[in-house]
Amino acid sequence: MKPFGSGNCAQDTRDPAPVLIRPATDADHPALEALAGLATRDLLGPFLSTEQRAATFAFTPLDPWLIEDGTYFVVEVNGKIRASGGWSWRGPMIHNPNGQYRPPESQSNGVARIRAMYTEPGHARRGFGRTILSVCELAARLACVRRLELIATPVGELLYRACGFESVEIIDLDAPGGVIIPVTRMQKILSPKVRQPRDTEEASVACNHSKWRN
Repeated sequence: MKPFGSGNCAQDTRDPAPVLIRPATDADHPALEALAGLATRDLLGPFLSTEQRAATFAFTPLDPWLIEDGTYFVVEVNGKIRASGGWSWRGPMIHNPNGQYRPPESQSNGVARIRAMYTEPGHARRGFGRTILSVCELAARLACVRRLELIATPVGELLYRACGFESVEIIDLDAPGGVIIPVTRMQKILSPKVRQPRDTEEASVACNHSKWRN
């Protein structure tokens, strides 16, 4: 499989099974919810206390706007979703299923967020997380994003560092029941373009015709 993206983050998964990377659809929602639960329990769980593990499940429901906006992607192996992740112009870094709708922020600041990255535990360490991150980064670059931000859990921080993200600050995430979960806010500055435009007019046209839907 030849992964999307460029730079040090992309890598070949070397999985002999057929691999497909595609935008997520509404029909994927049940599989994505199950994937998030498994990844949170088996991959993140060992880094947390019993109380923290229970509290993290409040944040696993998928933000439906990621699918609606067309900015959420899945990795399929033999027709089964094994990893997922996306990016968004919308404000929340972490989805609150009980929160109110938030419209997308202005694209003029050039800042977007990496959201809801998950890998099925049985398919971890095969490069799927890196591949999804590369797809998101490429899509964001094409939309003229200049900086990507994310909230990293302990299990994901090493991956994001390897893909060029830098720590900004450690914050305490308030979870249900008064539980505090330490996470890291990270960012990556993107080059202003995927390739060198022939002139400034071409660069402007590329940014003004992003395929991201409002």
